[in-house]
This record gives sequence, structure tokens and C-alpha cells, in this order.
Amino acid sequence: MEIAFITIYLCILIYTIFKVLLDTYSTPKTLAYLMLIMLVPFLGILLYYSFGINYRHKRTTSIGVNSQTDFDLSYKNKDVDNTEKLIEKSVDEILHFQPLVHFLKGLFQENLSENNFKLLINGEEKFPEVLKSIATAQHFIHMEYYDWENDIVGNKIKDLLLKKAASGLKVRVLYDDYASKGIKKNIVKELKNGGVEIYPKIKVKLAKFANRINHRDHRKIIIVDGKIGFVGGINISDRYDNSIDTGLYWRDTHVKFTGLLVHNLQRHFIVSWNTAQLEKLAYSKALFPTIELIENEDIRALGQVVAGGPIYPMSNIMLSYFRIFSLAKEKLYITNPYFIPNESIMDALKQAAISGVDVRLMVPEKSDSAIVGAASKFYFNDLLNAGVKIYLYKKGFIHAKTVVADGLVSVVGTANMDIRSFDLNFEIMSVIYGKLFAANLEQSYISDLENCCEIKKEDWGNINVFNRLKYAVSRLISSFL
Repeated sequence: MEIAFITIYLCILIYTIFKVLLDTYSTPKTLAYLMLIMLVPFLGILLYYSFGINYRHKRTTSIGVNSQTDFDLSYKNKDVDNTEKLIEKSVDEILHFQPLVHFLKGLFQENLSENNFKLLINGEEKFPEVLKSIATAQHFIHMEYYDWENDIVGNKIKDLLLKKAASGLKVRVLYDDYASKGIKKNIVKELKNGGVEIYPKIKVKLAKFANRINHRDHRKIIIVDGKIGFVGGINISDRYDNSIDTGLYWRDTHVKFTGLLVHNLQRHFIVSWNTAQLEKLAYSKALFPTIELIENEDIRALGQVVAGGPIYPMSNIMLSYFRIFSLAKEKLYITNPYFIPNESIMDALKQAAISGVDVRLMVPEKSDSAIVGAASKFYFNDLLNAGVKIYLYKKGFIHAKTVVADGLVSVVGTANMDIRSFDLNFEIMSVIYGKLFAANLEQSYISDLENCCEIKKEDWGNINVFNRLKYAVSRLISSFL
């Protein structure tokens, strides 16, 4: 009996080891799981099957891939691809970042297009533009948001959506079921009763027990009539609007654009929509209308969209950051609130700095997550030794996710620089090519530096052992967040 029991246990142990090796792509997690199941008999295996396998991931990936494939079949070749013509026409606006254009096109068929862009700093600039765009909508409104709160801003947008739905417009909304759990008993019900089609991107059961291991829809996008798009780091919440006193200054960045880039944004929204509920949207001219660019006060530039998440075969977000960092020749200005990079991103930043590129990284002085804030600091020593300049934002909390490279390429999006944004969450960001837009974003960066303190290499070298240990432990824990 005892021999049979031991045999069965060894078979389960060997099977579990193989499963960990084949299914876990993160090296720290693989090592942690292997140590757990081998050093803690029985309980280790039980814990792995209880918490180490994301069963929702398998279902989400399967449904998402099918939705992506089905929609792309109907969408394929519908928009004219002018990528090569635009590169030739605007060579001085792209220069040595031409390989980036081709990389993003090859990564997930993201065509280059000409658009009008408007940089939006904080909720004070974003929310009036959003309300104005929604108010002028004539056909449909699509929204996909991570965090929507039941506050002044959240209810303003809700009331306007109800008004547009009552006038006959199609209003479709996706929200993250965990981050936006505070609106499920109020705003969600009101919108549904008012004719708005609203669903969670991924339904979370037992929300009180859900944790960060579950996939999140971290996107913050709006599409109006298939002609106006918004993307960036600003959620629907009062705290992003500093004209409303919430007790802490929040610094964030969004971008509004018109042009064919909106079609790329729409493509990814529809895949999310088709994944979340039963009504499947296919390509139509109503959803992807003809767009004629008009001259206005916005900045004319070229752009592509990068979407990431567990349904994609590669780590689109990470690879895009890596390509930009590798191509930079003169300066690289990065803002990111949750900086827990993988080895590839660290190597790209160090290589750029050692090669003479002016690499600057801006992160919050105080993070809204103690573990993430401490984990970020683990990487500072290596970066400082390579010549990267690190700045801590002190005015409040900086939540922007932006990059400016060589005064040519700008990134404004939702993606942090951590494993969640690289592989687990649904993310999206705009990549904008053009000197004028880059100059605006760079000036915003320079202005933010006035509210920062720079970490000096010699000062950081004096950090005591206790803090170094805290940073190292936080880095290990962050792999499981």
C-alpha cells in the first residue's frame, strides 16, 4: 500500500514538474514553482494547481485568438496600405526609425497612416475633449476602460452616454470587471437600463478574492464614429483631474487623434467586443468610414498602434519598447510609473546609455504600491552604472506611460514596463512619428523634470544593506503580482 502511494505521488510529481517547465515562461516563477513542489511535499503540488495555473488565461486566450482570427478575415485588405509611400514621403520625419515601422507592420499588420494628433496633459485637458467628442457623435461610441469610478467625472460621462443612446446612437462599452467593480451596482445598471450595451471584458467571479494574477483589461480607449480616437494612461476618475481636489496631484498623458489610425484602434476594440459577449461585429463601412483629414490646430504626423495581451503570439508591447530603445541614437526620455523590466529591456537601456545615448527614466518618488516602488529601485544601481539618468517625480503621483526617442518617435499608451503589461494584461499604445509632436511631448517631459530629484550614482551606492535586501525581496514578490 505504501509503495503504491509513493509511486502515485512520484508520478504526479514528475508530471507537475514537466507541466511547470513547459507552461511557465517566466524564469523566476519557474524556479519558484519547482522549489515549492519539490521542497514542500503534497502541499506544494496542491498550491501550484490552486494558484500557479491561471485557468482563466486558457479560456481567454482561446476565445480571444478565435475572435482575432475571425475578425481579421473580414477586415483583411479593406483599408489601403500606404506604408511605403508615407515612409518615402516623410523620410525626414522618420529617419533611422524606418525599421521600427516595418517591425510593427510585420509584428501584427499595423499599417502606417497619416493623422492629426493632440497631446492631452492630465484630466484637465482630456475630459473636456472627451465630452466634446461624445457630444458631437452622430453614429456610434465605443469605449474600453480599465478603471471607471462612480464620481463627478464618471457620472458626467455616464449622463452624456445615456443622452446619446436615447437619441438613437449605438453605444458599446467594455470595462475591467475588477478595477471597475465600484460601478457595477450603479453606473453599469443605469447605462444598461438606458440602452447602452455594456459588458466586462472578462467576467471576474468572487471579485473580493480576485488578485492581480487574473488578466486585466488595462486599456483606456474611446472611438467616436470611427473617426476620432483616444488612447493613453488616464482612466475615468476624478483623481486625474487636478481641478477637482482629491488630495493628491496626478500627472498623466493621453492623446486624441483623427485619421486612419482610428481604424487600427477600432480593429482591436472589436476583437475585445467579440470576445466579451455574444453579438459579433464584422467589418462594415459604417464601423470603418472613409476619413478625410482636415487642417486644424492639431499636429499632423504619422502613426501606428501596438496592441498587447495574452491572445497575441508574441510579447508585442515589450518587443516594441525594445525596438525603440535599440534604435535610439541621441536621446531617450522615458516616463513610467511601474518599472519592473525584464532582462531584454534592461539590456536595451544599458546598451543605449553606454553607446552615448542620453537615456532618462522618470518614475514616481512614492508609488501607489509599496512593493512595486521598492522592486523598481532594485534596478537603479545597474542602470546608473551604465549611465542612465534616473529622476523621481515629487509633485504627486506620475502615472504617464510615454517615450520620446531622438525627437522623432513618441509613444503614448497604457502599458507599464513590467511583466503584467508585457504578457498578462490587455494593453494598447500609439507610436507617433514626427518632429513637432515629439517636440511637444519632450517639452512636457522637460517641464516635469522641474518637479523631480535626480538620483546620483554616488548617493545610490551608499544605500544600506537593509534597503538593498528590501528591494531584492520586492523584486521577487513582484513576479507573482
